[in-house]
Amino acid sequence: MSVVPGGIDNIFGLPDLPTRQSSAQPVVHAIVHVIRRPSKLAMRQLYELLCECHAKTIVDVVLDRLCAESSDHVCAIAAVARRLIQEAPDVEPVKVGVALLGMFGTTEDSALISTVGLYEEITAYSVFAFEHLLREKAEPKIWSLAKAVYGWGRINAVQCLADTTAPEIKEWMLREGFRNHILDEYLAYTCATSGGLKQALADSVIDSDLLAASVDLLRALIKGGPADNITDYADGPAVCLSFLRHMRSRPVRTVNAVECVLDIRSLMDGDGWAGLQDQPGWTPKVRLQVRSLVNEVLEQMDARRVVGDGLRSKDRVDFFLAANLASHFGIDAWPLRLERQRRGSGEEWHFLMQTDRRDRIEQVLDLARAQLDFDVIGSGPTMSMGLGQEFKDDTALAMVIRGLNRFPGAGWDMLRMGLRGRVCGVRNATIEVLGEWEREAWSSDVLEELRGGRRARTR
Repeated sequence: MSVVPGGIDNIFGLPDLPTRQSSAQPVVHAIVHVIRRPSKLAMRQLYELLCECHAKTIVDVVLDRLCAESSDHVCAIAAVARRLIQEAPDVEPVKVGVALLGMFGTTEDSALISTVGLYEEITAYSVFAFEHLLREKAEPKIWSLAKAVYGWGRINAVQCLADTTAPEIKEWMLREGFRNHILDEYLAYTCATSGGLKQALADSVIDSDLLAASVDLLRALIKGGPADNITDYADGPAVCLSFLRHMRSRPVRTVNAVECVLDIRSLMDGDGWAGLQDQPGWTPKVRLQVRSLVNEVLEQMDARRVVGDGLRSKDRVDFFLAANLASHFGIDAWPLRLERQRRGSGEEWHFLMQTDRRDRIEQVLDLARAQLDFDVIGSGPTMSMGLGQEFKDDTALAMVIRGLNRFPGAGWDMLRMGLRGRVCGVRNATIEVLGEWEREAWSSDVLEELRGGRRARTR
């Protein structure tokens, strides 16, 4: 299974300090040996050590030790760092090299640090290097790097720009900087606060690009998740009111914008309001103002028509959003989902099973029989987790089977196939559904499959 570049460094935490110190000690000794008694063997031994290490867990300790014990060998350490960056085919030694160059290199190394930082597995180390190498002059280099990457690298770089006072960077944060290929929620709060969203929306007139960007920024803030969100955002009440007033006068007519306005409305009710009402600024008066403005905006932007257009769109994202919003406007999206699945225009299995009508369930089962390769799905139990495109049909069948928990007796052929599934998830889904059904609803075929499976395990 592949991992997005930078994912492991950002998702997993660090071991305790004694473990990191123990792992870093042989690396420090190897670097010292290289700079004091350079040889091909010494360099090879260092390289092999670095390949076995996870750079994130050792780099801080290594740098602290070298600064304390080898400060008289700055040029030699920098030379080793450049060699690691320019010659190493493995990424962990390059990471350590970039960190070393940031601590022991010169400003002339900036171009090399920038270039290697374009690979998002290394971007965070380039940002670290710039902060130490260039000090107060690092911000333009970090910003330039942030604009050139879009995954974990952008997240790392933008987070380091949180204290910026540069107007051009603040404006970029609001319009583009929060966007990334991982989750916009990682950067929404940083960009809203550091970029000055409240001040930007306080103007009586704003340009359409800023308003459109504010739609996506607010959606990410409200959705929340891995970082601070609308609940933590002190300017949240003022921003929501300003945004809605701009939308009322110059509405953005997109499905994204409809979702954003409905998301704001959801904050005023139920669990949304329960999470906000004790936060500063979210007063009953603000709640009433937001509710009133939301109704005006939805009418002004002709939200029902926008959603209807999204349901007719060939764009998968627009259709997905519109189908999820359809019920707010009394639109039944289920037939459209079924038609898209028939045409192969999307993966609608999960949503198609979200119905209480048995006649619709039977239509889904018929479509599954026509589209899914049961011979492959039911080719026999393995320990496979079913990850990847080659297991698309297995994933679809698991979704269909899970939806049968409310329809005892339906789809026996699916359950029989599920018990023979090659993927763990399909078999687990089948067993869960059978467990939810009353035993009287089981067919003799399924009982025989279960007995057969038991006999196979005892042989």
